[in-house]
Amino acid sequence: MKNLNVAIPTPFHDDESLYLEGFNSIVEYLTDNGIESLLVSGTTGEQNSMSIEERMEIIDYFNKQNFNHVELMFGVSATRTRDALKLINKIENSVFDSILIQFPPYIQPTQQQAILYINELLEHTTKNVVLYNNPFRTGFDLDAESFKTLVGQKHSNLVGLKEESDVKRHSNTNLPDDFIMFAGGDINFTAKMIDGCNGLSSMVGNVYPKEIKQTFNDLLMNKPVNLRKINHLIDEVTRHQPIIHIKNHYNSLGIKIGTCRSPIK
Repeated sequence: MKNLNVAIPTPFHDDESLYLEGFNSIVEYLTDNGIESLLVSGTTGEQNSMSIEERMEIIDYFNKQNFNHVELMFGVSATRTRDALKLINKIENSVFDSILIQFPPYIQPTQQQAILYINELLEHTTKNVVLYNNPFRTGFDLDAESFKTLVGQKHSNLVGLKEESDVKRHSNTNLPDDFIMFAGGDINFTAKMIDGCNGLSSMVGNVYPKEIKQTFNDLLMNKPVNLRKINHLIDEVTRHQPIIHIKNHYNSLGIKIGTCRSPIK
């Protein structure tokens, strides 16, 4: 699995219906600019504005395309386990290489319920899985002991964690050698890498793919980076509504992907 991925937006028509053909130009643009791994249907992809059926349509569409030159990850977020399993089962026989599993939004499961949830989903897939801990958006924060429990159960396909919370709390967890600790998002990702992250899931890479990739690679190799410059680019994209900024950027390049779904339209 690649240590850097870019979370891409979902194209919509003006009436907010899916514009599936719009994915092709996004994939072409990012791969032409050196990006080797893409996250589809994540936060940047407005996944929680879409029905389970719409997300399954996206999977079907990708199955029909020739995207063999890029690593593909699909985001799974659902309030009900049965809906998450629909997506998991759909992805299992798809072109997607891996799955990003977010904890159920809004309902705030207990730590034990969250562990059981992940264990059940992992039983239904052979794909590589990255967990996504995003307490700001879900209202649930996977604590260090729960993460240690999941890792200790030695799921062979649990290969990463995308962490939006404090990554330093996992410093004493015994991780497999090839485990990737992804910095969730670009804000302060340089500091997060110092704190223990060896991966990045980027939104800003949609707008500045070469700059994000170069900075990330330099940090991995302990090379000096221009923090002032990269933080300025990150702030430019993220300081207001980043998904709107990203979509406006693509549209300005002539890559038609429409606007966001209401109410962030």
